[in-house]
Amino acid sequence: MRFNPTFLLALILFVAACAASPAAAQTPQNATVSGTITNSLSGDPAPNVTVAIESPTFSQTVKTGPDGKYTFANVPPGTYHLSVRGDGYLASRVDLTVNGPLQTSDLRLNPELHYSEVTSVSPDSRNQFDAYQATNVLGGQELTKELQGTLGATLQNEPGIAMRSFGPGPARPVIRGLDGDRVLVLEDGMRMGDLSSQSGDHGVNVNPASATRIEVVRGPATLLYGANAIGGLVNVVTSEIPTAPVLKPSGSLTFDAGSAAKEGGAAGDVTVGTGHFALHFAGSGRRAGDFDTPNGEIPNSFSRAGLAEVGASYVADKGYLGASFAYDRSHYGIPFVEAGETNLDPRRKIFNLRGERRNMGGLFESVRASLGVRQYRHDELDGEEIATAFRNDTSEFEVLASHKRVSRMKGSIGASFLTRTFETAGEESLSPAVDQKGAAVFLYEEVALSPHVDFQFGGRFDNQRFTPAEIEPDRDFNNFSGSLGLLVHPSDATSLAFSFARASRNPALEELYFHGPHAGNNAVENGDPNLQSEHALGFDASFRWRGGRSSGEITVFTNKIDNFIFRELTGNVDELPVTFFTQSNATLTGVESHIDVQLTKLVAFEGGVDYVRGQLTDLDKPVTRMPPLRGRAGLRFQKNAFQAGLDGAFTAKQDRIFTVESGGETVGETPTAGYNLLKLFASYSLAAGGAVHTFTARLDNATNELYHNHLNYLKDLAPELGRDFKVVYSVRF
Repeated sequence: MRFNPTFLLALILFVAACAASPAAAQTPQNATVSGTITNSLSGDPAPNVTVAIESPTFSQTVKTGPDGKYTFANVPPGTYHLSVRGDGYLASRVDLTVNGPLQTSDLRLNPELHYSEVTSVSPDSRNQFDAYQATNVLGGQELTKELQGTLGATLQNEPGIAMRSFGPGPARPVIRGLDGDRVLVLEDGMRMGDLSSQSGDHGVNVNPASATRIEVVRGPATLLYGANAIGGLVNVVTSEIPTAPVLKPSGSLTFDAGSAAKEGGAAGDVTVGTGHFALHFAGSGRRAGDFDTPNGEIPNSFSRAGLAEVGASYVADKGYLGASFAYDRSHYGIPFVEAGETNLDPRRKIFNLRGERRNMGGLFESVRASLGVRQYRHDELDGEEIATAFRNDTSEFEVLASHKRVSRMKGSIGASFLTRTFETAGEESLSPAVDQKGAAVFLYEEVALSPHVDFQFGGRFDNQRFTPAEIEPDRDFNNFSGSLGLLVHPSDATSLAFSFARASRNPALEELYFHGPHAGNNAVENGDPNLQSEHALGFDASFRWRGGRSSGEITVFTNKIDNFIFRELTGNVDELPVTFFTQSNATLTGVESHIDVQLTKLVAFEGGVDYVRGQLTDLDKPVTRMPPLRGRAGLRFQKNAFQAGLDGAFTAKQDRIFTVESGGETVGETPTAGYNLLKLFASYSLAAGGAVHTFTARLDNATNELYHNHLNYLKDLAPELGRDFKVVYSVRF
């Protein structure tokens, strides 16, 4: 038989094809994963929801469109976590095995009826269960159950949070015993620009009823937000700039009324758009009279507030660019000061510009930037006469770039810049005019060590400069902060979080330059321009669990602060106690806990305890104005979207106080007796006409308990609010 090269070539190709076929069949092919996210209560699509598919070696994040649909392309075969989170919904996570070219996974999200599990105060949003630090989030029914006229009063029952006040108008949150310049209050991730950190009689210019949710980070958050967050931060989240396509109107409306202060308030917003272009309008108002106590009405404790806001944005497939402008004004009285006629009228003009670009090629997958300008004014009046006028103008710019995953590591780098002009004029002008400039760079990284262990690290360098207009010296501070975190999931139902932070805080303007009598802090203050920066070493450990019968969190923490700045009593009294800003090493140690136990199918127990102990170690004295030990216990009946129950708050006496002896008399803090409070509540949500309506009724201080708040500057002159019946109605469409 003759040799035929053509036949041989054909035979070789045939054998090669046969040999290659099985291998080709076994070659993994990347898949397309898609699905639809819907509201489990109404069945409507859930737009602008964040969907993430993650494994130790691969991750993608997308947002659902107006129809609730999402798509991931080029997903390698394997096992993944599919996580879904969005405003107004409980976070959800399922395991997904990808093994085909086309895969569908539809999910139904439960509306945020009891707990919110989303926090947006890190470069990427994280489920609370998976956070490296302890957090609080109030939203949905939980927000209406706690809603009050001020931010401090709304948050005061949350674990680790207390309320500083000077009457009801200027209430402000205290986190783990730290207050003032050590707790940063944000609105949509940007500084308020007010003076609430400076003085006890200065309030936070925000109406909690206008918030979509309120987030708190307990413990140092200096890595992303700088020195003013050494004790923690509060972020009030609204929707003033649309960030996703809008095809039909959406918005919310909230009304509330209370009996004890004859108060009422309303807040609303609406967003309309044509797809790429969107407009947002918002407004709020509140009015409260003098409040009632078991001992009678407290004169000059009224408050008023109003806000108007407009925002606009252009939204594309890979990002958005938007701006907003707002004006707010409040007016409130300060009881008992200056013959009971002192009142303040803070007002702000607010301009924001924000943008984001996503799904970029190259090293960075997304970049976002924000610019905020605040013009703040307030007058302190004796009756109708201006006694002191304040001006505080700030501008801040921040840029954050998130890089592509490098092996098992993902993270962000960023920079921020701040300018501030502060001036006062009048009888309580305690400081010369001061210009402040700041700049910072920071790095935040996360490493997936295994499917059940994540590691976080980062660092921040800050520069702050103070330039007074008069004879006081200029000051220039350079500080470094860093953090390490470890998150371990022993099982899907448990997590262990450890956080170690080295945080630094430069002295605040008032600590450097204030001199003179300051009724707003019940003291004659003497600043020291030679103060040094505080340096803190903090450690947190949290254990969290969630299951069919119980869920909860227990956190222990310690924070050792070198060069801790505080007002030291001299023992002299010149109408007000005379103090000097000085420094000592301090240690704050405490515990925070919350637990839910399902007693029956419909009845659950809620409880918790929180305590912080502060000690000035160099002086062997307590840190001033520490909140007392507090416990909470309650029962909740819940069926679908209805819940009702009772909450008991049990507060111990506070007799660990800072005092000095002078001339045979004791000067300083006074002890505060313990007390017990009872609250009754009921709340119901229903879907109708394409909207979700929530009705809430509460009876706060149901037993009309006579009690005093240790952190109220007026606690020795007046008790707190008496029995208060409150109703709240909100609708979201």
